[in-house]
Amino acid sequence: MGDSRAQYEKYREYQRKYAKDNAERKTLQSKGYVRRMRLAALEILGGECVRCGFDDYRALQIDHINGNGTKERKSMTKNYHKAVIASVLNNENKYQLLCANCNWIKRVENNEIKNGI
Repeated sequence: MGDSRAQYEKYREYQRKYAKDNAERKTLQSKGYVRRMRLAALEILGGECVRCGFDDYRALQIDHINGNGTKERKSMTKNYHKAVIASVLNNENKYQLLCANCNWIKRVENNEIKNGI
């Protein structure tokens, strides 16, 4: 029994060293995954702002049609974009794609800003 515990500790030490030595690589892989998932979510939502037609992905934002987006995102621990894709595929009609300008205009019109403007 003691031998397997020693093997486990040796393995855990190897994992820690590997994670430390490859932290930058892991970060880049993770960022790439998040970027790909975001682009997939934008694509499945139509790839352009539903109000004005703007289509530069750098300024497109996933908007919660009925508000409360911040609350929902905080309740999710991971895979936000994956949840958006699943929601769209299930025809839940919870999300839309807006450019940054239209999203802020919507927030002001719907009084969704905490501190007001």
